[in-house]
Amino acid sequence: MHRQPQILIVDDDGFIRDSVEHIANLLGYKSTLAKNGHEALLYAQKKIFDLIISDLYMPEMDGHELLKNIKEMQEYKNVPFLFLSGSNERSTWVKNLNAGADDFITKPFDKKILALKLKSHIKKHFLRKELLKSNMEYNINLREGIIIYCTLRNSKFKLKPKLLYAKVKIVYSSKELYETVENLKIWLIIVDFDATTEYNINKIKLSSNLAFSIILIANNINEINSQIDTGIGNFILKSLPEKLFYHQINALIAREIEVKSKYINAIKLAVDNSPIRIESKTVQSFENHQISIIHEPFEHIPGGDFYEILSSPRNDFKIIVLGDVMGKKWGAWFFVNAYLAYIRSTIHFLLNNTPSSELTASGIIEHLNKQISIDLQIAEVFTTLSIIIIHKEKPIYIAAAGAMKPLLFKYKDQIISQLNITGMLLGVSEDTKYHQLKIELEPFDKLLFFSDGYTETYNSETKEMLSADSVISVLQELGGNKKLDITQFEETYIKKFNISYFDDDRTMLLISKE
Repeated sequence: MHRQPQILIVDDDGFIRDSVEHIANLLGYKSTLAKNGHEALLYAQKKIFDLIISDLYMPEMDGHELLKNIKEMQEYKNVPFLFLSGSNERSTWVKNLNAGADDFITKPFDKKILALKLKSHIKKHFLRKELLKSNMEYNINLREGIIIYCTLRNSKFKLKPKLLYAKVKIVYSSKELYETVENLKIWLIIVDFDATTEYNINKIKLSSNLAFSIILIANNINEINSQIDTGIGNFILKSLPEKLFYHQINALIAREIEVKSKYINAIKLAVDNSPIRIESKTVQSFENHQISIIHEPFEHIPGGDFYEILSSPRNDFKIIVLGDVMGKKWGAWFFVNAYLAYIRSTIHFLLNNTPSSELTASGIIEHLNKQISIDLQIAEVFTTLSIIIIHKEKPIYIAAAGAMKPLLFKYKDQIISQLNITGMLLGVSEDTKYHQLKIELEPFDKLLFFSDGYTETYNSETKEMLSADSVISVLQELGGNKKLDITQFEETYIKKFNISYFDDDRTMLLISKE
């Protein structure tokens, strides 16, 4: 279970602050209140929050200036920022959303809508933290992991990287630390006690969602005692003989690898006895549509990604289900078995008990969402879902909950569009309404779906994380072919962006009209 979410409420109106705090408390969140941007910034520098909700117009420092300062802090790069404002001007909304705000709520606000938006943004925030955390934990191995050493440039104590069984990255400021954590695979963080005024250990652990251990190297026991409550995972005294000092750090590295190995062995044993098998490649034809799917679990272990192709009782339409279940560490594998069975049984029930004329992509997701919202054991599982329905001689219908936006390549015009079909994550509110898109495919048009395993991986040469733009560029390059093999698409993607490995499960669906 996640820790209690921490939110920062910023408004110069005390009544508004108290009203938002009351709603946050009902949701189980812990609030910190600030009456202007300057005060809020001081709080943000001392601790880490999971969400910030701020008034736009305030004395001393307004919401726009606060947003600008917050987004310059690396540890707040992915923290949702919501605006409260009495302004209804579209230009104001656009300006602040472009500056990095995640949402805009007008005053006076509806309490139920505010509660739903807080809950939704908190859930998405923890979802991303779990994904980043699992990516770090997946890569504990001697070839790729590194140790970060946090120190000051004028520190008297010098760590000797050559004596450690891993690569060492030395950082000299908290800003450099957060930038490094975001872009590299970290095993351990070592903090010199003499630099603890620069590096807030408790804040490091909260911002990283406990993704790695933190070791304190201290001059004496008193220094260790003073940092016990900050969340250090271990400590080493500088006064130890050099050989013993480095042996202790190397032993901690070895322990990380041992823990990883136990996870892998346990999961592989479970996989061998699992009744669920998802094919790595599926190709089907339905009328004049070609359906191709590539599915590759991380390290060949079935994980959070799943897909299913179902036929109606009269075989007059197909339902394609794409999803991603995200649990803690390797927990996604455990959840996907139960979750996929849950979805299969629900859709089979709808197929056999709902007239085909009444069965819609959005209706299926709304039914699943309502059931998941009232099932407490499943509601806490983070899941994205896309439903695609292909009829004979009819358009394709798509509905989605929190999934990546699919791409449509129009062969005649040689144009790609990113379809805006991303509804709220499942389980946030049982009354959520989902809309569906109607897509008319013409000959040689291509409809591409892909999971975030393709976008949240790195170019091994530039060390930059890829994005949906990377997928778009390859579709632009290959979409002009009348026929496109999905394997060719993936091979081109890997080669073009120098991908040496993927950090997560990955699934890609290509629907083309012949």
